[in-house]
Amino acid sequence: MLLIHKTELGKLYQSDCMDLLRSIEGESVHTFFADPPFNLGKDYGTNGSDDRSETAYLEWSKQWLYEAVRILVPGGSFFVYNLPKWLMPVGCYLSSLGGLTFKHW
Repeated sequence: MLLIHKTELGKLYQSDCMDLLRSIEGESVHTFFADPPFNLGKDYGTNGSDDRSETAYLEWSKQWLYEAVRILVPGGSFFVYNLPKWLMPVGCYLSSLGGLTFKHW
């Protein structure tokens, strides 16, 4: 992980999301906002790709979603921005984890 910026309000890191999420203590984050790649085949150059099979994309999504829920404090807020195509299975997966209260789209 590379620390990019730091203030009294927080820190900004450049890292693979899974490495960063796994390094965070459980139940320590009050608000989690995610705007993941939409798996539309966008070319990110040497920084990655979002051209995965549907199965691979959903499996990757489940991994980071699991970690996001793990680090969220009870009663914390969880926001996910994505396309309806992906949000439908994401919502089902999050419901299966338990411990979250769905509010609205």
